[in-house]
Amino acid sequence: MRYVQKLKLDVGAEDAPEARTSVFGSLSAIGTCRIDHVLLSAPASPVGLHSQTVERLIYVLAGAISLKEGADFVRLEANDFLFVPRSRAIIIMGTDSAARLLDIQVPISYERSSPAADKALSDLKGRVDENAFAVHTAHAAEGRAFETQALIDRKIGSESIKAFISLVHPGSGMGLHVHPFDQFYYVLQGELSVLLGFDSGRMSEGDLVAFPAGLIHSNSNDGASPTLLLTINVPEVPVGTRGAYSIDLNS
Repeated sequence: MRYVQKLKLDVGAEDAPEARTSVFGSLSAIGTCRIDHVLLSAPASPVGLHSQTVERLIYVLAGAISLKEGADFVRLEANDFLFVPRSRAIIIMGTDSAARLLDIQVPISYERSSPAADKALSDLKGRVDENAFAVHTAHAAEGRAFETQALIDRKIGSESIKAFISLVHPGSGMGLHVHPFDQFYYVLQGELSVLLGFDSGRMSEGDLVAFPAGLIHSNSNDGASPTLLLTINVPEVPVGTRGAYSIDLNS
Protein backbone atom coordinates (compact mmCIF):
# COMPACT_ATOMS: atom_id res chain seq x y z
CA MET A 1 0.00 0.00 0.00
CA ARG A 2 1.32 3.42 -0.97
CA TYR A 3 0.50 5.06 2.34
CA VAL A 4 1.57 2.22 4.66
CA GLN A 5 5.22 1.80 5.67
CA LYS A 6 7.00 -0.39 8.22
CA LEU A 7 9.64 1.23 10.38
CA LYS A 8 13.04 -0.23 9.58
CA LEU A 9 16.49 1.27 9.76
CA ASP A 10 19.15 1.20 7.07
CA VAL A 11 21.57 -1.74 7.02
CA GLY A 12 24.35 -1.12 9.53
CA ALA A 13 22.39 1.60 11.31
CA GLU A 14 22.78 -0.14 14.66
CA ASP A 15 26.52 0.71 14.57
CA ALA A 16 25.96 4.45 14.07
CA PRO A 17 25.68 6.95 16.98
CA GLU A 18 22.42 8.20 15.48
CA ALA A 19 20.54 6.45 12.68
CA ARG A 20 17.66 8.46 11.27
CA THR A 21 15.30 7.11 8.64
CA SER A 22 12.58 9.35 7.23
CA VAL A 23 9.37 7.32 7.06
CA PHE A 24 7.14 10.05 5.72
CA GLY A 25 9.32 12.95 4.62
CA SER A 26 8.53 15.27 1.76
CA LEU A 27 5.75 13.21 0.20
CA SER A 28 4.03 15.21 -2.50
CA ALA A 29 0.64 14.22 -1.11
CA ILE A 30 1.63 14.61 2.56
CA GLY A 31 3.30 17.99 2.89
CA THR A 32 2.25 18.83 6.44
CA CYS A 33 4.39 16.43 8.43
CA ARG A 34 7.78 14.70 8.48
CA ILE A 35 8.13 11.52 10.56
CA ASP A 36 11.56 10.07 11.31
CA HIS A 37 12.37 6.75 12.96
CA VAL A 38 15.51 7.29 15.05
CA LEU A 39 17.91 4.82 16.65
CA LEU A 40 20.08 6.57 19.24
CA SER A 41 23.05 4.64 20.60
CA ALA A 42 24.04 4.78 24.28
CA PRO A 43 27.10 7.03 23.79
CA ALA A 44 25.47 9.16 21.07
CA SER A 45 26.58 12.76 20.61
CA PRO A 46 24.03 15.46 21.58
CA VAL A 47 21.54 16.39 18.84
CA GLY A 48 19.99 19.87 18.80
CA LEU A 49 16.23 20.12 18.20
CA HIS A 50 16.13 23.91 17.91
CA SER A 51 14.13 25.36 15.02
CA GLN A 52 12.41 28.69 14.49
CA THR A 53 9.86 27.16 12.13
CA VAL A 54 9.23 23.56 13.29
CA GLU A 55 7.46 22.08 16.30
CA ARG A 56 7.98 18.42 17.21
CA LEU A 57 6.66 15.47 19.12
CA ILE A 58 9.28 13.04 20.42
CA TYR A 59 7.83 9.62 21.29
CA VAL A 60 10.10 6.94 22.80
CA LEU A 61 9.38 3.43 21.52
CA ALA A 62 12.14 1.61 23.44
CA GLY A 63 15.10 2.40 25.66
CA ALA A 64 15.68 5.83 27.19
CA ILE A 65 16.90 9.29 26.21
CA SER A 66 17.77 12.49 28.04
CA LEU A 67 16.79 16.01 27.00
CA LYS A 68 18.39 19.21 28.22
CA GLU A 69 17.76 22.93 27.83
CA GLY A 70 20.07 25.11 29.86
CA ALA A 71 19.91 23.78 33.42
CA ASP A 72 16.54 22.07 32.76
CA PHE A 73 16.72 18.29 32.29
CA VAL A 74 14.28 15.40 31.75
CA ARG A 75 14.64 11.68 31.03
CA LEU A 76 12.24 9.86 28.72
CA GLU A 77 11.70 6.11 28.72
CA ALA A 78 9.51 3.83 26.59
CA ASN A 79 5.98 5.29 26.18
CA ASP A 80 7.13 8.73 27.36
CA PHE A 81 6.80 11.70 25.04
CA LEU A 82 7.93 15.31 24.84
CA PHE A 83 6.39 18.25 23.01
CA VAL A 84 9.12 20.48 21.52
CA PRO A 85 7.76 23.95 20.66
CA ARG A 86 9.54 25.96 17.98
CA SER A 87 12.34 28.28 19.09
CA ARG A 88 13.30 26.07 22.04
CA ALA A 89 17.01 25.19 22.36
CA ILE A 90 16.42 21.60 23.49
CA ILE A 91 19.20 19.01 23.11
CA ILE A 92 18.60 15.25 22.92
CA MET A 93 21.23 12.84 24.29
CA GLY A 94 21.72 9.10 24.61
CA THR A 95 21.74 7.38 27.99
CA ASP A 96 23.20 4.13 29.26
CA SER A 97 21.04 2.17 26.80
CA ALA A 98 20.19 2.50 23.12
CA ALA A 99 16.81 4.02 22.27
CA ARG A 100 14.30 3.92 19.44
CA LEU A 101 12.00 6.87 18.97
CA LEU A 102 9.69 8.70 16.59
CA ASP A 103 10.52 12.31 15.75
CA ILE A 104 7.38 13.98 14.33
CA GLN A 105 8.13 17.39 12.81
CA VAL A 106 5.59 19.94 11.59
CA PRO A 107 6.49 23.28 9.98
CA ILE A 108 4.89 26.38 11.50
CA SER A 109 4.39 29.62 9.57
CA TYR A 110 3.18 31.80 12.42
CA GLU A 111 5.22 34.86 13.40
CA ARG A 112 3.87 35.29 16.91
CA SER A 113 5.59 33.78 19.94
CA SER A 114 4.92 30.11 20.62
CA PRO A 115 2.24 29.60 23.32
CA ALA A 116 4.61 27.10 24.99
CA ALA A 117 7.73 29.26 24.75
CA ASP A 118 8.23 29.55 28.49
CA LYS A 119 7.10 26.14 29.73
CA ALA A 120 9.54 24.00 31.71
CA LEU A 121 10.63 20.70 30.15
CA SER A 122 8.76 18.82 32.87
CA ASP A 123 5.54 20.53 31.72
CA LEU A 124 6.18 19.46 28.12
CA LYS A 125 6.77 15.82 29.07
CA GLY A 126 4.09 13.17 29.43
CA ARG A 127 3.61 9.42 29.66
CA VAL A 128 0.97 7.05 28.34
CA ASP A 129 -1.11 5.87 31.29
CA GLU A 130 -3.22 2.74 30.85
CA ASN A 131 -5.67 4.13 33.43
CA ALA A 132 -6.17 7.48 31.69
CA PHE A 133 -8.21 6.45 28.63
CA ALA A 134 -11.62 8.02 27.97
CA VAL A 135 -14.36 7.15 25.48
CA HIS A 136 -13.82 8.94 22.18
CA THR A 137 -16.95 10.93 21.28
CA ALA A 138 -15.79 13.08 18.35
CA HIS A 139 -16.54 10.36 15.79
CA ALA A 140 -18.87 7.42 16.41
CA ALA A 141 -17.31 3.99 16.00
CA GLU A 142 -18.80 0.82 14.60
CA GLY A 143 -18.94 -1.60 17.51
CA ARG A 144 -17.50 -0.65 20.88
CA ALA A 145 -16.32 2.96 21.02
CA PHE A 146 -12.64 3.81 20.71
CA GLU A 147 -10.91 4.96 23.88
CA THR A 148 -8.33 7.73 23.63
CA GLN A 149 -5.72 9.51 25.71
CA ALA A 150 -4.51 12.97 24.70
CA LEU A 151 -0.78 13.61 24.29
CA ILE A 152 -0.46 17.10 22.82
CA ASP A 153 -2.84 19.65 21.32
CA ARG A 154 -3.48 23.38 21.40
CA LYS A 155 -4.42 23.17 25.08
CA ILE A 156 -0.77 22.62 25.98
CA GLY A 157 0.54 25.09 23.40
CA SER A 158 0.87 23.14 20.16
CA GLU A 159 0.27 25.33 17.12
CA SER A 160 -0.52 22.51 14.69
CA ILE A 161 -0.15 18.98 16.11
CA LYS A 162 -2.93 17.02 17.77
CA ALA A 163 -1.68 13.64 18.96
CA PHE A 164 -3.32 10.98 21.09
CA ILE A 165 -3.25 7.26 21.83
CA SER A 166 -6.21 5.26 20.50
CA LEU A 167 -7.36 1.97 22.02
CA VAL A 168 -9.35 0.00 19.43
CA HIS A 169 -11.26 -2.94 20.89
CA PRO A 170 -11.83 -6.21 18.97
CA GLY A 171 -14.76 -5.85 16.58
CA SER A 172 -14.56 -2.06 16.65
CA GLY A 173 -13.67 0.34 13.86
CA MET A 174 -14.51 3.51 11.99
CA GLY A 175 -16.68 3.28 8.86
CA LEU A 176 -15.97 5.22 5.68
CA HIS A 177 -15.11 8.84 6.44
CA VAL A 178 -12.81 11.72 5.51
CA HIS A 179 -10.87 14.35 7.46
CA PRO A 180 -9.98 17.96 6.63
CA PHE A 181 -6.45 17.25 7.92
CA ASP A 182 -3.70 14.68 7.32
CA GLN A 183 -3.84 11.80 9.77
CA PHE A 184 -1.20 9.21 10.70
CA TYR A 185 -1.49 5.95 12.67
CA TYR A 186 1.52 4.17 14.16
CA VAL A 187 0.65 0.70 15.50
CA LEU A 188 2.11 0.29 18.98
CA GLN A 189 0.37 -3.03 19.64
CA GLY A 190 -1.96 -5.40 17.80
CA GLU A 191 -3.30 -5.27 14.24
CA LEU A 192 -5.62 -3.03 12.24
CA SER A 193 -7.34 -3.50 8.88
CA VAL A 194 -7.45 -0.32 6.79
CA LEU A 195 -9.14 0.77 3.58
CA LEU A 196 -7.74 3.81 1.76
CA GLY A 197 -9.73 4.68 -1.32
CA PHE A 198 -9.67 1.47 -3.38
CA ASP A 199 -6.61 0.13 -1.57
CA SER A 200 -6.78 -2.15 1.47
CA GLY A 201 -4.32 -3.82 3.80
CA ARG A 202 -3.61 -5.05 7.29
CA MET A 203 -1.30 -3.19 9.65
CA SER A 204 0.68 -4.74 12.49
CA GLU A 205 3.02 -3.52 15.20
CA GLY A 206 5.64 -1.15 13.77
CA ASP A 207 3.56 -0.11 10.75
CA LEU A 208 2.75 3.52 10.00
CA VAL A 209 -0.12 4.60 7.76
CA ALA A 210 -0.94 8.03 6.35
CA PHE A 211 -4.48 9.17 5.55
CA PRO A 212 -4.16 12.33 3.41
CA ALA A 213 -6.80 15.00 3.92
CA GLY A 214 -9.87 14.27 1.81
CA LEU A 215 -9.03 10.59 1.17
CA ILE A 216 -11.96 8.28 1.97
CA HIS A 217 -10.86 5.60 4.41
CA SER A 218 -12.00 3.22 7.13
CA ASN A 219 -10.40 0.98 9.73
CA SER A 220 -11.31 -1.98 11.92
CA ASN A 221 -9.84 -4.33 14.48
CA ASP A 222 -10.77 -7.77 13.18
CA GLY A 223 -8.58 -9.63 15.67
CA ALA A 224 -9.17 -11.01 19.15
CA SER A 225 -6.97 -8.54 21.04
CA PRO A 226 -7.06 -4.76 21.50
CA THR A 227 -5.03 -2.56 19.16
CA LEU A 228 -3.06 0.43 20.42
CA LEU A 229 -2.32 3.30 18.03
CA LEU A 230 -0.38 6.53 18.17
CA THR A 231 -2.64 8.91 16.24
CA ILE A 232 -1.36 12.20 14.78
CA ASN A 233 -3.60 14.85 13.18
CA VAL A 234 -1.99 17.76 11.31
CA PRO A 235 -3.13 20.47 11.48
CA GLU A 236 -5.52 20.40 14.41
CA VAL A 237 -8.87 21.77 13.24
CA PRO A 238 -10.09 25.14 14.57
CA VAL A 239 -12.30 25.10 17.64
CA GLY A 240 -15.90 24.35 16.68
CA THR A 241 -14.94 22.69 13.38
CA ARG A 242 -15.82 19.07 12.62
CA GLY A 243 -12.84 16.76 12.33
CA ALA A 244 -14.51 13.84 10.55
CA TYR A 245 -17.28 13.47 7.96
CA SER A 246 -18.98 10.09 7.51
CA ILE A 247 -19.40 8.78 3.96
CA ASP A 248 -22.47 6.80 2.86
CA LEU A 249 -21.94 5.35 -0.62
CA ASN A 250 -25.58 4.26 -0.79
CA SER A 251 -27.13 7.68 -0.31
